[in-house]
Amino acid sequence: MKRRLQLFASLLMVFALVLSGCQSPAGSSSKQDESGAKANGNASQQAGGDRTLRLMIPNYFNDLEKNIWSNVVKNFENANPGVKVELTTGDMQVENGKLTTILQSGVTPPDAMLINAGAGRVKILADANLIKPLDEAYQENGWQDKIKPFAYNLVSGSEHIYELPHSMDALQAYYHKDMFEQYGIQVPTTQEELIQAFDKLKEAGITPISVGARDRFPISWMFSTLLEAAAGREKMESLLYGDGRWDDPEVVAAVETLELWVKKGYIAKESISQTAADAKFAFLNKKTAIGFYSSQIIVNAVENKVENNLGAFTIPSFIEGKTAAPASGLGTTWVIPSKAENADLAITWLNYVLSDFSKVVLADTNYNYILVSKSAESTQPAGQLLEQAMKAVEQDSGYNPAVFIGPETKEAYFQNLQGVVGGLTSPLEAAKKIQEGKEKDTAAGYKITKK
Repeated sequence: MKRRLQLFASLLMVFALVLSGCQSPAGSSSKQDESGAKANGNASQQAGGDRTLRLMIPNYFNDLEKNIWSNVVKNFENANPGVKVELTTGDMQVENGKLTTILQSGVTPPDAMLINAGAGRVKILADANLIKPLDEAYQENGWQDKIKPFAYNLVSGSEHIYELPHSMDALQAYYHKDMFEQYGIQVPTTQEELIQAFDKLKEAGITPISVGARDRFPISWMFSTLLEAAAGREKMESLLYGDGRWDDPEVVAAVETLELWVKKGYIAKESISQTAADAKFAFLNKKTAIGFYSSQIIVNAVENKVENNLGAFTIPSFIEGKTAAPASGLGTTWVIPSKAENADLAITWLNYVLSDFSKVVLADTNYNYILVSKSAESTQPAGQLLEQAMKAVEQDSGYNPAVFIGPETKEAYFQNLQGVVGGLTSPLEAAKKIQEGKEKDTAAGYKITKK
């Protein structure tokens, strides 16, 4: 019996040895398990030699924009065999802290991110060492010569460059052509003609302007065009780059005009409770005649089948002898997180953004961004609204303060413009509060430089 037990034990040992020799690495020791997990960190590399480029972009406006990005990804993958793109969307605003949280978390971030642009936004991420400086990439790839001088000058004023600008805004007044024609309104070229247009619409029982002030950004879009027209370019640049004050008379006068437009009914009084979506719906459905938007409105216009009936104009300058330009600034910009695993693939992607990207997207009538790559300048956009917006900023562009000012100034800027629209704050009080915000930012060391 004892001998039988010994024989049985021996057979068990032999069986165990054979079994261990047949096992895969996944069934090996704990040390081998660890190395195996590292090797499988990029599953696509293991499976077929492919590498994965992880991109994160702002949430889609609708399925039309989603399809455009799908075509872009396919084109990039075809041009770069062995690279697979993993595209995700999210809230790419720095202001609400979500983007900062993503980059500070222990989770590996995307290799490149398309975020809402602005010197103040990028500076926050750069100061926290959450994104990589791109100086070497600019030199090695000649990026300075591949983007518009306007865009390069906006991102290169500091010691290091942390972003590759992607698009720019052109904030204009969009209007329904048939409504203007029905009420005998010409596109205004002077301040007087602008007020006459408002009055004709009011007499017809139509609220001229749609603004979703509850969401803050829409009132900024409208006010930036008003400020550009009322205060002028020199005052704008002194506010953003110099010692100009937000409670200077020219700025206060612009805020007073905003208040006046609300009191006269040019801007609906309920605007303070309207979201951006509410106001956009009202405009696209002709509840109002005019809406202040960037070219991003195009994809919504196409979706609602009103793109052929929309026109756009810049608010004429209120200063005699001056010409106003669309309020502008960088709209979106690419950054590479400091913890990106595939920074080299991110560079490959950014080179693509500056080359073939424009050919793919501008061939689509639904596309709605004004690209700052020079390759886009030689590509005719398929959509007439985007073509108009591109021409509007071809010669000159103004400033959208929200993408330039520091965090304290921006918070006061949004809150007090809302206060004026809601009748809770006087123009002078609003201007003084915004100036206090600027002084706090200055004391904290916030400053942007114009190259």
